[in-house]
Amino acid sequence: MFRQAENRVKIEGILSEIDLKHGSYNREGTDVEYLGGNIKVLVNQVINGVETDLEVPVYVFAPKMTKAGKINPSYESIETVYKEFKSIAMTGDKNTADKIRITNGSIRMNDFVGQDRKIKSVPRINASFISKATGEFKPQANFTLEFSVGKKYYVENEGEGSKYIVEVVVPQYTSPNAEVMNVDIVPLTATSESVIDAIEQYWTVGDTFKANGRLNFTSRTETTKQEVGFGEALESVHTINISEFIITGGSQAPLDGDFAFDVDAIKAGIAARKERHEKMLSGEDSKAKKAPIQNSTKGKQDLGF
Repeated sequence: MFRQAENRVKIEGILSEIDLKHGSYNREGTDVEYLGGNIKVLVNQVINGVETDLEVPVYVFAPKMTKAGKINPSYESIETVYKEFKSIAMTGDKNTADKIRITNGSIRMNDFVGQDRKIKSVPRINASFISKATGEFKPQANFTLEFSVGKKYYVENEGEGSKYIVEVVVPQYTSPNAEVMNVDIVPLTATSESVIDAIEQYWTVGDTFKANGRLNFTSRTETTKQEVGFGEALESVHTINISEFIITGGSQAPLDGDFAFDVDAIKAGIAARKERHEKMLSGEDSKAKKAPIQNSTKGKQDLGF
């Protein structure tokens, strides 16, 4: 059995939008009812020293019944949001919309084939339980995450300057009888020079670490001008969506013993992920053949993604 990484997201904010629907799917010849979709949460918190309004999208999904034939508690929670909660979009006023709290969300990557026939991997927050914020209301959108360190590099983003990225391998829930670990590759962003210096000094590829940070789901508009033969230039406005997990702190020494993720298991999980992507591109069945764990020398090495 593979150990699942600690992967916890806490969000506290004002319910901005509700986009949920009922449906059904077939599982082993039986129709399974579900309720799922997305909500958005308006959160005001400091990002890189600036007070910022975030619109955090949260994906929720739950079948109606458990395997034991009882009502699924997460379904009940989502249905309460669907039937009873008020959003800014419904009331037109954030002061009358519900304040909500999510204490056990998680970071996932949503992989799909884009129009250019390439795999796109987009960060997503998943949650199963949503409640109204009672007591002290403290807007926040934070995460705590365990992972195996992959690549570290700077990237130039137009209009945003240089950013420091750490691609980390996050072991997600894996079936107890699975032969290969289920992993996501998650890009984390570091903006503080002191945080970047610490990562460069202490975080070694292949080792297991833990980080804390803030969610940054925002958008900005850019206007570009296209010169014409004569007269006024043509202007076009487009929106750039930002989805980031900004590291604010983390462990200095690697986790060891039972808390360290096995490098061989991580590499096999990455290989299985790549195989799933290849099957998505080819249109084959999504149930990819499980990749065996290869014997290799453990150590500080390129994880191959």
